[in-house]
Amino acid sequence: MSGRFRYEALDPAGKRIVESAEARSREDLLISLQLKGMVLLRWIDEERSGFRLPWQGGRRLSGKELLMFTRELAHLVKSGLAIDRALLILEQSSEAQSVQQMAKYLREAIQGGSSLSDAMARQEADFNELYVNMVRVGEMGGVLGPVLEKLAGFLERTEEIKRFVISSAIYPSILMSIGIVSVVVIMGFVVPKFAAIFTDMKQKIPASTMVLIQISAFLRAWWWALVLGIAGGVAGLWAWARTASGKAVIDRVSIRLPGLGGLLLDIQVSRFARTLGTLVQSGVPLLKALSIVRNVVSNILVKAASETIYREVKEGKRVSRLMKEQKVFPAMAVQMVALGEETGKIGEMLTSVADDLDTRIQAKIKSYLALLEPIAILLMGLIIGGVVISMLTAIFGLNDIEF
Repeated sequence: MSGRFRYEALDPAGKRIVESAEARSREDLLISLQLKGMVLLRWIDEERSGFRLPWQGGRRLSGKELLMFTRELAHLVKSGLAIDRALLILEQSSEAQSVQQMAKYLREAIQGGSSLSDAMARQEADFNELYVNMVRVGEMGGVLGPVLEKLAGFLERTEEIKRFVISSAIYPSILMSIGIVSVVVIMGFVVPKFAAIFTDMKQKIPASTMVLIQISAFLRAWWWALVLGIAGGVAGLWAWARTASGKAVIDRVSIRLPGLGGLLLDIQVSRFARTLGTLVQSGVPLLKALSIVRNVVSNILVKAASETIYREVKEGKRVSRLMKEQKVFPAMAVQMVALGEETGKIGEMLTSVADDLDTRIQAKIKSYLALLEPIAILLMGLIIGGVVISMLTAIFGLNDIEF
């Protein structure tokens, strides 16, 4: 049984063409193309075969799956297996369907004449510029296994920080959620019951209780408008934050916030240092590594500093001196990079800077979240306590009723 397969290829003259052809299988069509002197670049129909999951926004592999894929591929390649054989083993042994599909796509692209890095570059939703360039350097230098191992370490560190933040935020989030639900129940169901009692008894209601009843009545009548307003405000703020001007304002304001600003800046500098250090250690030239790093950091101030460093390093200036001039890098980071330049181990020093910053980041996050717990308890206690006291004041006033 044959089928029609759409493909992109290079003809014998080197011209890129997109065509479709009938064949019993992709393997048969691939052989036919090779006999004609053509080089297959990709199967277009495969990219449209429902490979992407709609809830992943075009991304095929989650962070955890990408880490697993990279680590296992590194082990197989370091064992001496050819890359297509290693990908076939991953395709057959992985329990995650997305990993199986990605391994199949890469294997078929390689068998069609593409390099691993070029095949990955066409899946930019999963393999960013850092990943692709490191794999390309590994292929060119014949050290793909060690490079993949470094990538796995890089991804593992990223996942560790993500898991730490999520696990640390679980309890405060539950606490805040319970508090909000409690306030909603009291204002939506308890207060109206008492309000009806006070109204029927025609008792003079204290001012604080009257304000509480009015707020409750407003929330019951206009809760939908409040929800829509909050949702619209959040959506509008999100859309504005995605614009160049909005992002610039948020980036500048965020790193100047007391306490939190230092944490956000440390996160960006850590990302800069770890990415640059990992690239340099993997054999990527410093200028190329700096060019990649510009697209990794997201804060506009750190990105501008990265742009300046990249531009002026081409003129022969030292990285450590440029970092010091930019005023966004900690003095410790500048000194360690300077030491790395003197000893010829700038990659190792940058990685060490990232490790130190990650330790500091985790300590700060832990202390902030620990502080959030008593603040949440105090805030919810004040709100719920205020509601209860206001209601009790009115209830105690019932003793003054003349029968």
